[in-house]
Amino acid sequence: MAVTLKEIAKQAGVSPSTASHAIRGIHPGKRALSGKTIQKVREVAERLGYRPNLLAAGLARNKTFSVGVLVATLRGNFYERILEGITEVMHPNFTPLLAIHNYQPDRERKEIEVFIGKHVDGIIAAYSGDPETMAIYREIRDVHKMPLVLVDRGIPQFKSYVVRSDHYMSTYIATRELGRLGHKNIIFALAGRETESTKTLMDGFNGAISELGLNNTADIFYKKTQSWTIHEMKSFAENIIDYIGNRKPQTTALLLQADWLAYEVLSVCQDRNIRVPEDLSVMGIEDCDPSSLSFISLSTVKVELNEVGRRAADLLIKLINGEKPDDQPLVIKPSVILRKTTRQL
Repeated sequence: MAVTLKEIAKQAGVSPSTASHAIRGIHPGKRALSGKTIQKVREVAERLGYRPNLLAAGLARNKTFSVGVLVATLRGNFYERILEGITEVMHPNFTPLLAIHNYQPDRERKEIEVFIGKHVDGIIAAYSGDPETMAIYREIRDVHKMPLVLVDRGIPQFKSYVVRSDHYMSTYIATRELGRLGHKNIIFALAGRETESTKTLMDGFNGAISELGLNNTADIFYKKTQSWTIHEMKSFAENIIDYIGNRKPQTTALLLQADWLAYEVLSVCQDRNIRVPEDLSVMGIEDCDPSSLSFISLSTVKVELNEVGRRAADLLIKLINGEKPDDQPLVIKPSVILRKTTRQL
């Protein structure tokens, strides 16, 4: 016979409603349960082998206990780390349903339509930056009144909850650090769509360059592109090295928008007998797992992507539970990590 909430409540010494809230992680009214109470109830439930009837509970409360999570790509581990943070907070009360749009507007719109059709309790999404899909996000918010949290970037002229890394500070602190190491001829290279985050990355670089008085020696190398495949990344890395090879005076430091692009640049440097960091200091942004490996040892900006995921999930749960959190963007601060690919001049 299936274990009931009444049995759990009796053995835990609490009311059935408290047992229900403790297991599902939902606050009863305005009264928050203590961690001790939640732990006690869940230990009893686990010991008795309790399995909640999510279908019945969902019908009773008009919920599915699922959330849609839409990311741009799973190349690299940028969104993987955000997903880790999301699942860490969502488990075990909500099941994340994962979808990927690969910066394709049709796919982005269709995946969101699937989430809406499945009646998920809320959505966490990485907006592609394509204006064509803005209408479906408005539909989520204005028509379906579904809780929505955006990660990595917001949508221009669209009021929503956003959790992201501080893109401005990422390039600002990286450039300041390169300047502290004595570099004056610094290039920031990036590619992609013209988005809010792209502009903010450039602004951070330019802000630091202006403060350092390097406007005449530093520069940005930007390539506008709609997609970002491994082949295109390798080609772009070659373009970057070609570009700095033709500059006078010689470029001494290169800041890349992502660690994975930095890996490709390091490969091109090796092929062309450019010594890193003796001839060229190289720094990425993100601090991907391979960056700390001894044979790579990439200097980088550590972006707290797991924290972005955790904060986004926590915010979505609050919205699902009917709370009204502050709608100002949550901006997670980055930090610089110096390894073997940069040097003091």
